[in-house]
Amino acid sequence: MDIQQIIAILKQIIVEDLDLNLSYEQVGDEASFLEDGLALDSISMAEFIDHLERRFSIRILDEDLDTATFKSLGSVVSLVQRRLPDRKPVVEAP
Repeated sequence: MDIQQIIAILKQIIVEDLDLNLSYEQVGDEASFLEDGLALDSISMAEFIDHLERRFSIRILDEDLDTATFKSLGSVVSLVQRRLPDRKPVVEAP
């Protein structure tokens, strides 16, 4: 799975699965998940991590939970690639 595919899935999670009232156009590739970007609160961040784990069939470890990991979509892509090098994401029915 290439970077653009992972980014597309991450944007889908942000726009469609989280209740943030954002459009795809509002989620830039370098958007931060923290205060200066999407500003996810702790509940939204927990939901995002849950969606990541289910969609990609991976486990996010405690050591992954720092601000650098969620600095941008690119940093989350790196996390997904580390945790899931050769698997395909789980496609959920709408």
